[in-house]
Amino acid sequence: MCVAFYTLEHPEYALILCANRDEYLSRPTEQAAFHSFGQTTEHSLQEGRVLSGIDVRAGGTWLGIDRSGKFALLTNITEPPTQQGSSRGQLVSSFLTYDSLHPLEKNLHHLIPRDAKYAGFNLLLLAPSSTHTVPGLSFDSAYVTNKGAGGDIAIRPLTDAQRRCGGMSNGVDGKGADEWPKVQHGLHSFKSIMDTLPPNASEEQITERLFDLLTWTSSELPRARSELRNTIQVQPLIVMDGQDLYGTRLSTVVLVRRDGQVLFIERDKWKALEDGQPKLADPSSQRIFRFELSATE
Repeated sequence: MCVAFYTLEHPEYALILCANRDEYLSRPTEQAAFHSFGQTTEHSLQEGRVLSGIDVRAGGTWLGIDRSGKFALLTNITEPPTQQGSSRGQLVSSFLTYDSLHPLEKNLHHLIPRDAKYAGFNLLLLAPSSTHTVPGLSFDSAYVTNKGAGGDIAIRPLTDAQRRCGGMSNGVDGKGADEWPKVQHGLHSFKSIMDTLPPNASEEQITERLFDLLTWTSSELPRARSELRNTIQVQPLIVMDGQDLYGTRLSTVVLVRRDGQVLFIERDKWKALEDGQPKLADPSSQRIFRFELSATE
């Protein structure tokens, strides 16, 4: 399970987002860095065009941003284990590495094969807009989901309310996903943070409040996968019949100013030791990236 909260309507920021990645602690993962998913094209910068972690096993990613400002975030849908032919993480990597001057919605019809079958997923996609309702950079948006394993893929824009204060996790869109306790708690806290930020708040003030939001745990710790909907940060536990520990591995905050300046911070949360036991990461274990968005190629 994963969870994210965001706004696209802050006067100084085109995007403010915080997210947790919940995953098996033993699943091979590369830390956030600039790269191009192994691709080499005439548009690829030597140091890489995409900033993201990499899921080593499947080759894609769960969250990333490219140098032109395209952003993607993927969550799974809570459901019984299923085998599907296509990797959900490849939806993110394909979007972030695709060169096009077409509007976001038109791009998606080229990028997302409607007949492909995936395990359940929710996908938030953002791309810089050519029309702005506020000065400076703004984003077009799309919410993509199949509402469960093997389902038909649906694409819609975010609602006005979701652009102001949005949240997403592992529920089914339109079937109570917004009512999950972790989503409700996070939305309330995120809105409170946005409403109480002092004028000209520093990036440090914003990021630390958002990272603190991502540490919230319910008073009753989850004991089964279905109970993970009740807590934002997941302390390691064994889910289903497996032996691998599952918990919050990473927390990420992304700030994109309307002048194109980006701050991306990824912090480690829980790790697995060599003997398989969980360890809470050192608070200073993080990667910080600052860069300026380039023009769309």
